[in-house]
Amino acid sequence: MTDVVEPGRDGLVGADDDVARLRRCVVFGPGAEFDRLRPSHIESSRHASDGTLRANPDYLLFDDLVLTEALADEHASLRDVIRAAVGDDNLLDLRDLLRRLLWPTAFRERVIAAVVDLEHDLFGVDISASRTRLLELPPSSLADALISGVVPESGQQVLRWPMPNWLFARDCFAVAANAIVVGYPRHRARLRDGLLARAIVRYHPLLAGVDLIDLESGGEEPCFFEGGDLVLPAPSVALIGIGIRTNEAGAQVIAQALADRGYKHVLGVRLPLRRGAMHLDTIFTMIDRDAAIVFPEAFDPRSAAEDRVEVIDLLDGGTSRGCDLVGALGRVGVSLTTIACGDGDPIAAAREQWTDGANAFCLGPGRIVLYARNRVTLRALNRAGYEILTPTEFCRNAELLMAGSRRFVVALTGFELSRGRGGPRCLTLPLARRRN
Repeated sequence: MTDVVEPGRDGLVGADDDVARLRRCVVFGPGAEFDRLRPSHIESSRHASDGTLRANPDYLLFDDLVLTEALADEHASLRDVIRAAVGDDNLLDLRDLLRRLLWPTAFRERVIAAVVDLEHDLFGVDISASRTRLLELPPSSLADALISGVVPESGQQVLRWPMPNWLFARDCFAVAANAIVVGYPRHRARLRDGLLARAIVRYHPLLAGVDLIDLESGGEEPCFFEGGDLVLPAPSVALIGIGIRTNEAGAQVIAQALADRGYKHVLGVRLPLRRGAMHLDTIFTMIDRDAAIVFPEAFDPRSAAEDRVEVIDLLDGGTSRGCDLVGALGRVGVSLTTIACGDGDPIAAAREQWTDGANAFCLGPGRIVLYARNRVTLRALNRAGYEILTPTEFCRNAELLMAGSRRFVVALTGFELSRGRGGPRCLTLPLARRRN
């Protein structure tokens, strides 16, 4: 992976929809930060001394401790697939981008100062004594220290938390048309993620001059957004999930910014307020120009109100369009067939949606990546004409497969990757897709 693409190069950033052939992609290769996850980081709540259950301030959004070596192997397989599809020069890594950003002393000082201030705001501790030590580190070691919280050479802990959630590169920012939508995380565990991602977008030479939609300059009401809540089903049509990670104020700011850039339709999707539906792309993802994988319960009018979505028109005063997202898209010119996560079995659907069976990542139209563990959903895809391939089979024949018309699923091992509640789409951030 590299970050040597020339600034200002034509087509560096641009994606009109979620299914056009992938050209350039950002990921985050896991490292030592995962070895610092402890049981206290995976408990969403704790019992206080009076016996009441309270939110755990050290919760880092993972549901289990991961085996780092296995996690790294699974992620390496994903990177191999993407590299085979786009070429090595077009596969970028957030860690490498951060290292490059930290070369100039002025940027090192600026980023370190911001991280020190954040540590004080979050925990009330003064770590300014570590500032000099951090400034002395070479860019590579400094980047690793900011991500893991530990100085690589000495093992000295300088930050209270590691940053495991950068694994889900999609949430740092998103691309729509020629603009980067710079997110702002709602959960305190991800504030350093957002701070460093914002620094990359604003100051990395690779992204110089790129159009930005930045929520930090949104309005008086706090705006929150993560990239998993932006789905682009077709050119000039956008969907924005509104739920536990992205709020309605953030969605409104993005919707207006997209309208200013030529989007004709921006629909909001109010999500069930539960962990399994943390982003829109956990229940709905595009797999072809006319097809999507959906979690059926969320779009069924017979479901309990708290279990189904509500579609609203963000460019028409928030007018409700009910829970039929496919119908709402049809009315704005996007006709879709759907494949059900769980293949019509409600128990299988609930189990496989939890392990990201509706979170598919498009390499191109009808060419997707999904976790192999979601076997019932894979069966439905296979019956619909999608060939099931292993990563090795895809990489061996990538040029032929990407140039042809065969529809296929690359079935990626994801037993450790799924422990953080994120699938192949969550793990990938397309910077550019081929335009028709």
